[in-house]
Order: sequence, then C-alpha cells, then structure tokens
Amino acid sequence: MKNILIKLFGFLALMISTSVQAYDYDPLLMRAQATIFPKIILLDKDLQGKIDDGKIIIYVLHSKEDKEVALTVKELILKQYKNGLGKNELSIKVVDFVSFDGNSKATAYFLLKGNKEIHGKITEKAATQNRLVFSYDYKDFTNNALVSILMKEKTYIYLNKQAIHAYDINFLPLFYKIVKVIE
Repeated sequence: MKNILIKLFGFLALMISTSVQAYDYDPLLMRAQATIFPKIILLDKDLQGKIDDGKIIIYVLHSKEDKEVALTVKELILKQYKNGLGKNELSIKVVDFVSFDGNSKATAYFLLKGNKEIHGKITEKAATQNRLVFSYDYKDFTNNALVSILMKEKTYIYLNKQAIHAYDINFLPLFYKIVKVIE
C-alpha cells in the first residue's frame, strides 16, 4: 500500500509540475507569434536560398518539459498556414534542445524558454547559416536571438540590433518600418 501511495504522490507531483510549467506561456502571445513569425520569414530578401526542396522549414526548439507547448505552437502555425507560406509548402519540426545537432535544413528557428547556454549554441549556429531565430521571450536577446514579440496594450515586434549584423539577414524595407529596434 505504501508503495502505491508513493507512486501516486510521484505521479501527482509530476502532473502538477507539468501544468505549472505550461502556465509560464501566455496563450495569447503564442497565438500572436504563431501568426506573425512565419510572415516575417517571407520578408527575408534571401528567402529562396533558405528553402529546402520547395519547403519552408521552421524548427520549434524546446526543453523536455515544454514539449507539449512546442506541439501547441506547431499546431497553431499549421492551423494558420495550412495551405503553405507564400508559394511554398510549410513544415514544422518540433525538436528538444538536447537533440539539436545544428545540421538541420531549417529556414528559421523558434526558441521556447530554455537554458542560456543551449540558446547561445543554437543562435550561434543559426547566425553562421544566416537563419532567422525567433524567441518566445524577448529577454533572450541577451542570448543573441534576432526577433521577438512583446504584448502589452499593443503588440510590438522587436529586432535585436546587436544580432542583426551577426546573422547577415536583409529584410524587405517594410520590416524595418514595423519593428522596434532594441539596442
């Protein structure tokens, strides 16, 4: 009986910790990001060189605890862009930070919350490949993420000025008119 209670308590603790982790994400912000981030990809002047076999591929990278959040982001993006993105097919891959190998054929990366060291490794690799890195949390600009969204009374798209040169990505002029540049 004691063994069953210990297992039950462990299961309940796991369920509570999982649901608490999910509360760290704002569903409204996730919906906004799932709608806006793919459109920003289309504003990359060199997009055609970042498409693999006619597909725009977005990697949603997550910690082990946030897999369900990553799957939700994938579902939101696919629901919004079920017929593709622009003239291209759209593929969303959900990958754990630990499984990231850096040799992916991603067009862009969407980072959920995670370890600063892991984020740094991903953004470094993305910068060498001239790939966009979107971040759930604009505070990840310290980890060299390129674009993020902040929602208050209005929605703001932020561009990390320090990172833009490292990524060597050129956007259409419209993009620079709609973003707020963060130093």
